[in-house]
Amino acid sequence: MTDPARRTYGGMDATDRVERRRAALLEAGLDLMASTGTEKTTMTAVCSAAGLTERYFYESFKTKADLFVAVLDGVAAEVRHAALYAVTTTDGDITDRVHAALTAVVSILVDDPRKGRVAFVESMASPTLRARRQSTIDAVADVVLEQSHELWADRAPSPPQDRLMALMFIGACSELVSALLQGHVAATPEDIVDAAAQLFVTGMLRPTS
Repeated sequence: MTDPARRTYGGMDATDRVERRRAALLEAGLDLMASTGTEKTTMTAVCSAAGLTERYFYESFKTKADLFVAVLDGVAAEVRHAALYAVTTTDGDITDRVHAALTAVVSILVDDPRKGRVAFVESMASPTLRARRQSTIDAVADVVLEQSHELWADRAPSPPQDRLMALMFIGACSELVSALLQGHVAATPEDIVDAAAQLFVTGMLRPTS
């Protein structure tokens, strides 16, 4: 007997259809969080934007808070993957690799301003999102530390200065990109990348003598 989960309709089995509906809800959530704001985004609005009935919402999420966290997690995962891919596949010296990673990150957040708004503004909209934002920052700091020690080897700063510098670097970059998205700085994305790369290489995580 055929497993019901593997029966195909329109070329997709049940698992594929669940994933497609989940993706539609996440996309709708991203759009509404960025345009309407997290506090004003309702489950009904998300389902309507996704073209789904509300029963399908509960197929993937228990509450709309779970959806909001998943949207934020999705942005964070995309940024992390892009940065790691760039820094590990780019040829050249430390400056070239850091510049490539920052270009990848800034491009994601600026080319799709919805993602930038979710990362920097809507991530502060509720206690649950603020907690997730902090855990995301901590995880990004871990990546920055790992990569900085790999790049600088035994010339990297020692604990606790290395982590403090990583957190300062993340905070500075976040504020720069947020200000750019809100039109508060007269700069281009390339200017932001250049400044952040310079900060990483010669300031925040420079090798100790």
